[in-house]
Amino acid sequence: MKKYILLFVLFIGTIVNAQKDLNSYKCIVIPLKFDFQKQENQYGLNDLLKYKFNSLGFETYIENEDLPIKYIENPCLVLTPVIIKKRNLFKTILHIEIRNCYGKVLFVTKEGRSIEKNNKVACNMAVRESLKSFGDYKLEYRPLIGRQITKEYNQPIKNEVVKQNLDVSSLENKLSSVSFNYKGEEFILVNKGAILFEIQNKKTNAVVGKMIASGFKKGISHIEFNGKVGFGYYGENGSLIMEFMSSENSVEMISLPRIN
Repeated sequence: MKKYILLFVLFIGTIVNAQKDLNSYKCIVIPLKFDFQKQENQYGLNDLLKYKFNSLGFETYIENEDLPIKYIENPCLVLTPVIIKKRNLFKTILHIEIRNCYGKVLFVTKEGRSIEKNNKVACNMAVRESLKSFGDYKLEYRPLIGRQITKEYNQPIKNEVVKQNLDVSSLENKLSSVSFNYKGEEFILVNKGAILFEIQNKKTNAVVGKMIASGFKKGISHIEFNGKVGFGYYGENGSLIMEFMSSENSVEMISLPRIN
């Protein structure tokens, strides 16, 4: 019995500490569409999250809405919630992860579950159940002055990205014919939706990552590559540049030169 009481206390303590991490941020940007959704704001889930985070005290926006300039210039001041839905024939099971600009998970809700057959009803019930993890939490904003993740992003690399904004749209229209080199292998970007691309090995067709266009910073994409999560953008010569946050809170940069 004592064992279970200790586990419960540790669980509650973990939630409280994770919620304190959220206090370092004031802005939440809700994606237009999550991976399991077939259309934007399907079942009203994205609007539901916006309402919830507004009620918690955050400045909350949907991905296509105009942002204050301070968040556009520094997307590392922004958090993003992601709904993770499990595959299950008889139940709708999901949870929500709150991630920073480098994909680091700062808070994970409990699983929300529903046995309703109607997908809209089931997803809404499961999301609402999952959101109960916030309890009576209210944002007590305490910005971390000199936060390294912000300082790193404000280095000259950021200014170079802004200069490339005019080239990004034309590049993305040609992605199907563009390939990149990484450690002697050739990789291509395969369009899997309006803003989603898979990174595939051109020879084996193995999927090693994905790239999702960011709605709050033109020219920058959320990227996952070889198990790492971060940001991606194009350099002056069309190379694909990726930035990942290391465990030591420093930025690791990987450049994939453009082949054609």
